[in-house]
Amino acid sequence: PAMVEHNIGKYEALKRALYITALEDLEGDYLEFGVFTGSSFVFALRMHRKLRKLGSANTAFYGFDSFSGFGDVSDHDAHPFYQDDTFNISAEKVKRNIRKKAKGLPHTITEGYFDDTVKGKSPADLGIKQKARIVFIDCDLKDPSKVVFDFVRPIIQEGMILMMDDFYSYKGRLDLGLSGAFEEFKEAHPEFEWRRVFDYGFGGIGYICSKAPDTPAP
Repeated sequence: PAMVEHNIGKYEALKRALYITALEDLEGDYLEFGVFTGSSFVFALRMHRKLRKLGSANTAFYGFDSFSGFGDVSDHDAHPFYQDDTFNISAEKVKRNIRKKAKGLPHTITEGYFDDTVKGKSPADLGIKQKARIVFIDCDLKDPSKVVFDFVRPIIQEGMILMMDDFYSYKGRLDLGLSGAFEEFKEAHPEFEWRRVFDYGFGGIGYICSKAPDTPAP
């Protein structure tokens, strides 16, 4: 099935992102927005355990999801697949599975719509003390994606990998969906430079932050 093929590609991309950052010994945390079943989150935990001898050993994992679907979808985010109740799932079942598979690795799952959990807050408000190592955004719509970009901005660093799922939704429009939020973020924050490093699955993409404001001059 297509979804299985996409997920296989996504897992390979996560492994690649973890490997690249481990090789650079990039200290920072893993943040995933749109946890759903937790399969990607669990895979990232497992791969980190295997690769941490290379570097980037002190990674904490943070996941964010409403577990109740998208909620009220705005008119400009309207899409035939992304409906209000799409991706509704038992939060407790997902959290229980993640706890079991984490095997003691530090992780936090924040339940709720992004407007309620991260909007207007800083990573420090949620106990995130490091810069980001990997940010994985899988929330499809433009409005929640904009909230995520605003939230993670203070912890973006040179070498961080940004993964985005369903990047070509909305018929490839650059002003809608997750890609629309990314375009607006890049325009608002030219202090960051982004280099495309891989594509994966059916519409996933990965960028590396090749320059950040605190990057020393050569």
